[in-house]
Amino acid sequence: MSDQRLPERRGFVRRGSEQQASEHRASGHRADGHQLDRHDPSGHALGTRNRWRLIGDALIVAFAMVVDLITWGDDRHTIWGGSVPPLLMPVLLTAVYATLMLRWRHPFGVFAGQWVFALSCLVVPDFEPFAGLLLALHAVAARGPVRRSVAALVSTMVPFAIFSSHAADLGSPGSWAAFAGNLVLWMLLATACWGVGCLSHAAARRAERLRDLQAQAAAAAVQAERMHLARELHDIVAHTVTIMMIQAAGAKAVLDPGQATVRAALEVIENSGVQAMAELHRMLRLLRMPDADPAALGNSVDPLAAGDRQPTAADIDRLVRATVRAGADVSLMEDGSPGPLDPSVGAAAYRVVQESLTNALKHGGVAATVLVRLRWSPMLLEVEVTDTEHGSAPHSVAALPGGHGLCGLAERVTMVGGMLEHGPIEGGYAVLARLPRPRVRVSPLLTEWQAA
Repeated sequence: MSDQRLPERRGFVRRGSEQQASEHRASGHRADGHQLDRHDPSGHALGTRNRWRLIGDALIVAFAMVVDLITWGDDRHTIWGGSVPPLLMPVLLTAVYATLMLRWRHPFGVFAGQWVFALSCLVVPDFEPFAGLLLALHAVAARGPVRRSVAALVSTMVPFAIFSSHAADLGSPGSWAAFAGNLVLWMLLATACWGVGCLSHAAARRAERLRDLQAQAAAAAVQAERMHLARELHDIVAHTVTIMMIQAAGAKAVLDPGQATVRAALEVIENSGVQAMAELHRMLRLLRMPDADPAALGNSVDPLAAGDRQPTAADIDRLVRATVRAGADVSLMEDGSPGPLDPSVGAAAYRVVQESLTNALKHGGVAATVLVRLRWSPMLLEVEVTDTEHGSAPHSVAALPGGHGLCGLAERVTMVGGMLEHGPIEGGYAVLARLPRPRVRVSPLLTEWQAA
């Protein structure tokens, strides 16, 4: 079978990282597998709250503009004896105060702009834009570090001192006392706004710590559920598989010497049970230790009941021989020079063949003809399994409900950086996995040491 025919076959399903991401988006699923409800009332409520928050912020900025315009009184005289155009100060006020809508994202930049604009009183003495400066100071205290917010508070003494000097008319009797009193009042107002911002900052920090505690509690609940699931799997599945293995071993012990075919079938059942129990224990360890390395766990549990290691591409031959002993017509072909693979990639290749052979026996029976082909290239390992459904599956096997084996297999292949394609062909079914090979050359001595 050529490399070009399989992707062009009609009805094939491509599963890779980009393909699955588009499928998640189209089907309304997040990347982590949780379903998104396009009509989720909570999402609609969140958008409504953000919209109302924006409207409220705009109203606050508009109110600050109105306050500054009212306190101004339209006195346009400058320190040079002239006057500014009638609309100049309102237009400047509108443009500068529009930046207050960005004060939550850029608090220090907006505060600097308001601080400079407040110094316009040096040109137009009766124009004292203070409301925007106080709003920006509140945002700095609510969003920025304490030291920088204190520096911003102290810097407001400059424009407020100029405001106070204009109000006190320095040089007249008692003007310095009036200046000091006005400056204290201005600084009390600024300190009040700064204090409210600091309270908002502290509340945000407490909310963040609360979210962290909730996340830790959720993780603890997930771990507790994992432990509960592990216990149930051990109590139910392990017990059932153990009984199956015992019954197969007992039946094999009472067989007549001439019943070689039945004995071989019982041996396959018994060995499959041993393998299933080993993989079950490995999955239980993953459930109990979610942060553990699966490859490390594979070193302590034998999924093949033949050695302390994960399955690799080298074990595919043993898997094919076991399937042949069960009565299926399976052949293995290899093209190219086999080489080292990452442990996760080797396990993925083994699982591709294992799942494909299971599906072939389920749908085609033991008389199905299956071809397993491994194509080795410098950058890829292609695992192709094709079967023709010439047999008939046993009733007990054919009646099994369809599962999610290929979907789970696609996830496994994608996680190691590969791509899985599967679909019907003429007279049967085909599965093709493209798996990456390591780009760094591995020493043969290291490979032999790992195998040992």
